[in-house]
Amino acid sequence: MVKWLKYSLVFVVFLVGCEEIYTPKIESREAILVADARIVFGGNNNFIRLYKTHGFYEKGIQYPPVSGAEVSILDDKNVEHRLFESIPGNYTANFSLDPQYHYKLKIITEGNTYESSFEPVPPLPDLDTVYGEAGIKIVKEGGNNSAEQINEVEGVHLYGDILNEKEYPYYRFTTRKVMQYTYTMQIGDFEETVYAWSSFYPKENFNVAAPPEFSSSTAIIKHPLTFLTRWPYIGQGKRFAGWILMLYQHGISESAYNYYNDLNNQINAQGRLFDPLYVQARGNLKCINDSTQIVLGNFEIANIKEHRFFVQYSAVEEGSYFIKTIPYFYDIPNSGDLFGEKPDFWEAPVKYYPNE
Repeated sequence: MVKWLKYSLVFVVFLVGCEEIYTPKIESREAILVADARIVFGGNNNFIRLYKTHGFYEKGIQYPPVSGAEVSILDDKNVEHRLFESIPGNYTANFSLDPQYHYKLKIITEGNTYESSFEPVPPLPDLDTVYGEAGIKIVKEGGNNSAEQINEVEGVHLYGDILNEKEYPYYRFTTRKVMQYTYTMQIGDFEETVYAWSSFYPKENFNVAAPPEFSSSTAIIKHPLTFLTRWPYIGQGKRFAGWILMLYQHGISESAYNYYNDLNNQINAQGRLFDPLYVQARGNLKCINDSTQIVLGNFEIANIKEHRFFVQYSAVEEGSYFIKTIPYFYDIPNSGDLFGEKPDFWEAPVKYYPNE
C-alpha cells in the first residue's frame, strides 16, 4: 500500500511537471482610427473626437487622441466647412447646419482620406402619447446566471406611441431620472423638512426605435422608453416623493439607426443558442484611398427634443401610476438638499407653472 502511494505521488508530480501554459497566437494589428462624430442640429457645442484603439496586449485606459488631422464637413452643394482642433483629438464645428442640405464628414490623417456617406438633417421629432403599465423588471447582479443573482423590481414601464407619418421615422432615446425625496432634521426645538434629489443616468443598450419591418406605415406603437422603480432605495428615515423623468428623443437617419442596432446585437451576443448573432456594426465611414484601412464609428446628425414627466405611484388606485407632463423646463442641478423650502423645480401631482 505504501509503495502504491509512493508511485502515485511520483506520477502526479510528473504530470504537473509536464503542464505548459497555453498562450494563444492573436493577430496583432496597428491601432485603428475611431471617429466619435455625432452632430446635433441647433447645438452650440458640436465637436468630433478622433482617437486610436489599443492593441490586444496594450494596457491603459485612455485612448490616444489623433491630433493634427484635417477634418471638415461638406454639404451636397460641395461647400466645405473646416473644423478646428480645440484640444488634442477634438475638432469643433462652429457653423450651423441647413435642413435643406445633406452633409458628409471628411477626415485626412496619416496619408489616408476617410469619408462618410451624405446624411440628412432629420426634422424635430415628437411623441404622440406616453403611458405606463405597472410591472416588474428582472435585474441581474454580478456575472453569474444563478437564481441568487436575479432580483425582481416592482415599478412602471413607460411606453410611447409615434403615430404620424414621418419621412425619417428613426429615433434614439436617452434619459435622466431625478429622484425626489424628503427627510427631517432637528434644528433647535424644531424639526425642519429637507427636500433632496439625486440624478441617475441609465447605462443600458442603445434605445432605438423604427417602424416594424415590412410595414407600409411609419407608425411606432408601444415602444419601451424606460422603467421607473416604485420604491428606490434612499435609506432609513427618508420618504420618496416621485420621479422627474427627462426624456431626450433623438431624430436620426436610417443609417444611424442601423449602426446602433448593430451595436446592440454585438452587446447582446453571448454565444448561447438563441442569442442574437454577432455582427459587424455598419458604420457609414470608409477609407476612400485604401480599402484595407479600417475606421470605426459613424457620422450622425441628430435633431433632439426634450420631454419631461412626473411619475409617482398612485395613492388612489392600487397598482396604478400617476403620470403628468411637465410643461416648464426648470434648471435642475444634478443633486442637492434644500432646508425648509421646496426648490422651484420640485414636482407634485398639482402644481402651477410660470405663465399659467
